[in-house]
Amino acid sequence: MYGLRIQHEEGASSQGKAIVLPGSKTVPLKSVGVDVTIKGFVANVQSTLTYENQKEAAVETVFVFPIDDQSAVYQFEADIDGRHIVAECQDKEQARETYKDALKTGHTAMLLSESDTSGDVFECKLGNLPSHGAATLTFSYVTELTTDSEGIVTFTLPTVLNPRYTPPGFEMSPPSSDAIHYTDIQYQMRFVTKVEGQHLIKAIVPKMDMLKVELAEDKKSANVTLDDATKFKFDHDLSLTLEYEDVFQPTVILEKGQNSKEGFLKSDVVMMDFLPDLRSVPGLTEAEFVFVIDCSASMGGDRIAKAKETVLLLLKSLPVGCFFNVVAFGSSFKWWFTSSKKYKEKSLKEALKLQKGLDANLGGTELLQPLESLYAQPLHSTTFRQVFLLTDGDVSNTNQVITLAKKNADNTRIFTFGIGEGASTSLVRNVAKVTNGLATFVTDKEKLQNKVMTVLNHAMQQPVTNLNLEWNLPPSCTAINIPQQAPVVFKGQKVITYALINGVEHLTEDTQCSVVLKGDIGKENSIYYTLNFDLLSVVEPDESFPVHRLAAKTQIKDFEATGDDSKKGEITLLSMSANVVSRYTAFVGVDKDKKELVDGGRVVQRLDFHSDLDIPCGTSVSYSALLDRPPSRILMMTMILLKFTTSMNQMTAAGGYARYIYKQANMFKVLKE
Repeated sequence: MYGLRIQHEEGASSQGKAIVLPGSKTVPLKSVGVDVTIKGFVANVQSTLTYENQKEAAVETVFVFPIDDQSAVYQFEADIDGRHIVAECQDKEQARETYKDALKTGHTAMLLSESDTSGDVFECKLGNLPSHGAATLTFSYVTELTTDSEGIVTFTLPTVLNPRYTPPGFEMSPPSSDAIHYTDIQYQMRFVTKVEGQHLIKAIVPKMDMLKVELAEDKKSANVTLDDATKFKFDHDLSLTLEYEDVFQPTVILEKGQNSKEGFLKSDVVMMDFLPDLRSVPGLTEAEFVFVIDCSASMGGDRIAKAKETVLLLLKSLPVGCFFNVVAFGSSFKWWFTSSKKYKEKSLKEALKLQKGLDANLGGTELLQPLESLYAQPLHSTTFRQVFLLTDGDVSNTNQVITLAKKNADNTRIFTFGIGEGASTSLVRNVAKVTNGLATFVTDKEKLQNKVMTVLNHAMQQPVTNLNLEWNLPPSCTAINIPQQAPVVFKGQKVITYALINGVEHLTEDTQCSVVLKGDIGKENSIYYTLNFDLLSVVEPDESFPVHRLAAKTQIKDFEATGDDSKKGEITLLSMSANVVSRYTAFVGVDKDKKELVDGGRVVQRLDFHSDLDIPCGTSVSYSALLDRPPSRILMMTMILLKFTTSMNQMTAAGGYARYIYKQANMFKVLKE
């Protein structure tokens, strides 16, 4: 994660081997500090990195690190030789230009951005780090914790970023040639986790590392530290599991907005996690199963062994009478059968013989082509196809794969297995999400059988469609669901969802509420699950707004799932309003004391939405200048924001975006004219 080797995979000729970038130098990383606060099913992570430039000239440093795809990165700061710089969320292209201009004129600047091709890889640039200077960088993010069907809650700190295979013809931006790329270096490390509130703690268990756990007598809080930080190696993710007394008890949190904030952070947001009773959901009467197995070189060793074991368990556990097929892929792909075969003794023996020959000998990770071949095949006597994808997820064209999967989600559901340390959370989670499947991660040291059988049981459940949440609120309140479509549900799986709530400030005595989860099962059956709660008894103030950030990130990921740029405007505005980085935005360095943006050697007031309103880069513009813009241009931006609202009173509930522009640009006058 920190101070890692920056590597890349070339085309098929590389045979999947990682290649270190030439000319790599090092800027000594002196220390790493990770502070985690866990409340219920949400973790807030703050990472602090201290570097020193021992060169005789100022340098630009670049480092790349992994973060779970669903995490919301909301803060990035730096202290450089007594100067404090805080980053703010801006349009990505504008942020990159601002960063470049600052470097040209000798200013110290910083840029943090999500990869253009994968949501779980971030790049941080620190430009003009002074000679013999020190820099302390701090970034923070919030993430949902995963809960399995047995109630085990898991927190994972990603520390492994595997090389991503780049298929022939897929273009990627090369790294800066004059930047310093980190290699393996020695440094001090500190890891501290605090667990507090909401649930009584039964146990906290580390997965691999020597973690020291101190559980309070009342079992309401705990401290976890890395026992010997000098022995930790960044060749695996750092994980711990939590067991709560009442893990399946539904919980509701209302996080109040602040009137001093603008936009999304001014709204009230509710977070719900509950376990719907799905015992009445029938199983599939017929099914087709297709196993898509990654046999690229990066799957060598324990990973391919884990994949072979998974395939063996699945093959032996399929229901009699179903149809099945297997495709192994790497730089090329090969189907075991020309078409899916009926599952019986003869076909199983043939498949088991082929399973023994699986090996990581097919070069790079080219996933797009086998999926295209899969979708080109007609469904085999069923109306729905179940796919099990086993991969380490090390591909560069992640977004293309996700888009293809979403286009075929009406007839193919994909259950993904991320195999080994550093499996791409962006690929594994989102391919499953857009196809209404389920994502599972299996590290090299984990037991496999229980996870595999749980996923197979879920695959045998008929899909619940047309899911939606309906609210019963006091008359003064309204709710907007995030995302608009409720997430997929499976037996024994918790469901986490969010909503913007308007009108809470007007509540008096009538504070009882309920939300109903509805869905269809086939043409004749349905589910109906009700969650009751008292709205004012669940208020959780928090200055870092973790629920707000996660809700914003959830909506951003939902918009991104369209697979194109049609939601770019909405994503950009929501990202900037909630200060949560996205595919189209980035954090760029801002002087914290003056609250001004350093741009090309000139100090100018920061303008929100300037890239969409055609404000020239590097010029000082007052808000009165916005009134000189064509009303049609401003109206276009306003209509995007009004999409979620029906009245001015609901604008705050919808994130406050429209009200924010009205206030800042005096657009009431523009619209009247």
